[in-house]
Parts: sequence; structure tokens; C-alpha cells
Amino acid sequence: MSFGLGTCWDGSETLLHGEFGAYPPKGTRYVLSLTRTALHIQRLVPKPDTDHRVVVQLIDVIGCHTMRSHTIANQSAYFCVYAYPLKKKKVTVGLGRTRQRAAKTFQVDSSGCYEDNQQVAEKWAAAIKCLVLGISLASETGDNNPLQCVYRGSKGRLYSEHLARCPGRTGHLHLKGSSSLQLIHAFLSLLLPEITRSLLPRPRRLLLLLNPYGGKGNALQWCQTHILPMITEADVSFNLIQTERQNHARELVQSISLAEWDGIVAISGDGLLHEVINGLMERLDWEEAIKMPLGILPCGSGNALAASVNFSAGFEQVLGQELLTNCTLLLCHGAVSPLDLVSITTASGSRFFSFLSVAWGFISDVDIESEKYRHMGAARFTLGTVVRLASLNTYRGRLSYLPAPDCTTHRPILRSITMAANGSLPFQHLPLHRTVSDMGLCEEHRAFCFRDREPSDEPTPSPSSPPPSSSLRSSSFNFETLASDLVADGREPLTAKLVTDTSATSTARQMHGPTDDFLPPLDQPVPKTWVTVEDDFVLVLGIYQTHLGADLFTVPYATFNDGLIHLCYVKAGISRAALIRLFMAMEKGTHFEQVCPHLTHLPVRAFRIEPLTDKGIITVDGERVEYGPIQGQIHHNIANLVTGTSRVKVTPF
Repeated sequence: MSFGLGTCWDGSETLLHGEFGAYPPKGTRYVLSLTRTALHIQRLVPKPDTDHRVVVQLIDVIGCHTMRSHTIANQSAYFCVYAYPLKKKKVTVGLGRTRQRAAKTFQVDSSGCYEDNQQVAEKWAAAIKCLVLGISLASETGDNNPLQCVYRGSKGRLYSEHLARCPGRTGHLHLKGSSSLQLIHAFLSLLLPEITRSLLPRPRRLLLLLNPYGGKGNALQWCQTHILPMITEADVSFNLIQTERQNHARELVQSISLAEWDGIVAISGDGLLHEVINGLMERLDWEEAIKMPLGILPCGSGNALAASVNFSAGFEQVLGQELLTNCTLLLCHGAVSPLDLVSITTASGSRFFSFLSVAWGFISDVDIESEKYRHMGAARFTLGTVVRLASLNTYRGRLSYLPAPDCTTHRPILRSITMAANGSLPFQHLPLHRTVSDMGLCEEHRAFCFRDREPSDEPTPSPSSPPPSSSLRSSSFNFETLASDLVADGREPLTAKLVTDTSATSTARQMHGPTDDFLPPLDQPVPKTWVTVEDDFVLVLGIYQTHLGADLFTVPYATFNDGLIHLCYVKAGISRAALIRLFMAMEKGTHFEQVCPHLTHLPVRAFRIEPLTDKGIITVDGERVEYGPIQGQIHHNIANLVTGTSRVKVTPF
């Protein structure tokens, strides 16, 4: 007979195929097929009425753990897949979909020997983890010679079968003699003998820096209910440090040992990452330090970079906890993209680096003046906008820029974005102190346990897995001894070396970084190749990401490393109504489609802003800087950003 091995139900290549039981055992059995993009699950017993198959996309999967039973007589092995697929909300608001945790545990029981079952479970877990992390799996042996396969029949008799490829039919095989499901399993084992734990890198070690005062002050709560459970399921080792003051993160990263970490993640708004970047650029080994993969998990007010990461992954535009879940999911996948930075120079001679924007006028006014409404979270910007519109200011100034070659003013928007509403989470207390590591998680207690778990129709996940995030249900995240049926199987303890705490203010350090080839000193005129506009402005904005805020889709066609500063300015004369329409359209990224003669967009390599009005506010990455002449230039691919999905994989992060 001919068997179409290498194709799944949707036509994609099959890497692994097998039949497994469910946990808890209820007589249910499933047939699983793993492709490069999805896990296909079909119920086998009891036979379903329809040919319905569940397809779990691997972009929604964050990890897979193997386990075994406490009962010695039980020779089965288990593997549990952790995913956060989009599901319909119980109460439909906005798009009506949100990510909900789903943990599926499968029982490997094809052999009467635990070691054999464990080997199968390990292979599936390793294959799923490799695909999630973007590690290549070879699916063909490259050998056209027949393969001999030995398997045991239903009556215990050994059979020998020869497998040969069908000439001219890629991915198809001809089975000479009788065939069986065991034969298919055995042949797949021959096809992929190299899928073992050795393919996987060691568990990633992340330094998590959390600002407990960002946004509404929910960062610590959201960290315990969303971030820590998810990254633990993804086998990520971490050290969590709460910042205590301004520039605390900047001081910390100046003195860390780079070799101890695989990435630094800011759990806050955009301001904390600004500190991290500039702290790394103040190190003597800045060229190596700035290549450290940087992550952002949105727990602040603006969350512009997180929204840009979310958009680059192709996800729907969301806010609040839904944005946090999306970004944590992408962090678990670990793909890294190059990131442009902009060097900024001020009139006093200060030099620092920016990853987001430079703003003068209306936008910076709203950003800083709305600080008094910080308790409102992102809503502070809406209120600040209304207040500032009531007394709209204009600013006289001189704007100079170096146009980017071969770039048009703007490109068509490639896709539409629909807004989804926030969800809400119950508060759960976790006794996190200023410095927390997962070291105690595995070395002292080895496992988590569930408390007050609600019943579910889905197969119960292994009790050794971390508790679900509160987007699914409420449970405690604690470190008590596990008393359950299954335990984590053969997992190495995840450890992370603690950073030494220092409350002393570090001495001033010199800012390093690449040379600003395009920028003359601020006290000298710009080169003749530059363009200068002197006028009255409502706002001037230099931005290098797609989003200026979680709900401000400012430059839809920007990328993390396009080598461009997108310079936007609005001249005086625009009406309040037109300005409101402009910002409302910006929520969906359609503002460039409007006919607005006062709005100009230019892709540039460098710029200079020279205010001629005595008073005003200038911000860099949402942080206020000294008022006066300021200039900047783009530096291409200088840093690395964890984006989760990227065609450019810089490191096996």
C-alpha cells in the first residue's frame, strides 16, 4: 500500500505522529500529528460523530513538560503542552476574543517499559520546544536505501517490514508487506532519531527589572498572575528585581556580568527600558553589552514599544492585560530582531540613546502635563489631550533634517487594525520581595501546587505545571510541596544568580556609543545637504517605531531596523476639530490617508530641533529632557530586541 507520510490534514509536512491516552485517564485516546507550525489533535476513542480535529498553532504554544506518575506500578510517561490560544470571551466586548491558558496532558503507554515510554514523551517534548524556539528539525534522512523496521504484532509476534521511498514522489513512502500503526510510529522514529534534549539550548536566564510604580501600580500584581507562571512553563530561569528609584535600573545594568544573562526584560512602561539601554551604553564594554537581547513587558501607561512588538507579530491591537499576555507569549518564543537606536545630543552637551521618539509641542505637553493623572493609567493621556486642546499652543522653531535617500513621504497601509477592549483580573497576592529568583522554586520545593482549582472539561494539566494565569481562572502561585499523582520528570533545576543589591548611587559615567557621523556640533550650522523649515508648529515628532502608545498607531509601515527616523510635524493653523480627527484616525493607523495640509511626514536619517519660543517641553522616549536645541541621528542595527517572531534570528536566545 502507499502511505502519504510527510503530509498532514492541511497539507503541511508531518514531523511526528502518534496515538496517546489522556490525563486524567477516562478511556479517551487521541491521534497527534506534529507539523512545523501546528499540533493536530484528533479524538480516536470514543469515536467522535464528526471528523473534527483540534489544531493548536505553535505560535500560541510556550512550552512542553514531561512527567511520570508517583505510582511505581504505572509504567506510562506523560507530556503536557502549554498554550495560550485565542478563545471567545464569555462576555463579548470588542472583538470578543482573548488568550486563555490551555494545558493538554497526554499519556504515553505504548510500551510496558517506562524507559521506552519516557523516550517517546521526551522526543515529543523536545520537538515541540525546538519548533517553538525556532530550532530547525530535519525531517528526511537523505538516504534512498530501503529501511528495515521490526515491530510487534497484536499477538506478540515480531514482524519485519521494509520501507522504501516511492521514486519521484517527495515525502511519500511505499510500505512493502503488511502495515500497522506501530510500523508508522517506528518508521517516524527512524526518520527523526536526532530529536532529543541535546537539541535544546540550556534554559534561558533572564534578568527581570520591575518598576512597581509604573502605570496604575499594577506591575507587581500582573507579574505574579501573568508573567511568572508563563515563563516558568516555558522553562525560563529568572531573577526579578524591583527598582526603588529613578535610574536604579540604569545603575544595575552598568555593573552586571553579561555572561550570567541571556536577556534583560523591563516590566514597566517605556521609561524603564530607556534607563536600561543608556546604562548599557555607559559601560566600557558597550559594544558587547548593547547586543544583550532586550525585552519589554507592558505594565506602564504608554507601552508604545510593546504595542509595536505586538503588531510586528501580526497580532490584533489590544490593551492592558491582553497586550501583556501577547508580549509574554512572544518573550517565551525568544526570537530576536535587530533594533535601531537614535543618539540624542542636547544643548548642555549631554548625549544619550533613544529607542522610541523625540517630541516637542502638543504630544510632549500632554505626556508630561498628564503625569498628575498617572493613577488613571493609559486614560491619563485621553484626559490630558482634552485639557491641552482647550488651550492649544503653538511654538515657533527651526526644524532641520537630513532626508533619507530613496524614501517616499509615506507608504500605503498594508492591513487594518481593529481595537479590542481590556479585560480585568482579580488581585492575587504573592510574597515577592525586592529581589526574587526562581532558584527556590526548583531547588527547595521542586514544584508548584494548585489551590481551589475550578473543574474543567479539558484534560487536567499535570499538577507539577505552574498554575494558570488569571486570564483563565484564579489560583495561587506558591512554593509548597506537591502531593499529587504526577511529578515533573527529569527536569534540571532552573537557577539564576542573584544580582548584588546596592543602594548607593553610582558615580557619573561617560556615555559611549558609535560616532555621530551626520551631526555637526549644536553650535554650528547644519550641512547644506540638510533641509531647514522655520515656522510655527503645533507639534514636532521624530518616531522610529510603529506605535507612540498602545492605542496610537503612528507609523504603520515602520520596522525595528529600517534605518529611519520618521519625522512628523503639524504646522500652526490646524483647527481643534481637525487635530481631534487626526488623533482618532491614528488609533487605527489611517491618519495618513486623511487630507490634512498641516501634517507632514518625512523619513530622515538625522534631525535638529531649535525652539525659538522661550517656554516648552521636549521629551525623549516619554521622559522630559532639558528644553532647548536638540538633535539626533539613527544608528542602524545597534541593539537587539526580543520580538518572538522574526525572520532574523540573531541568537539562540
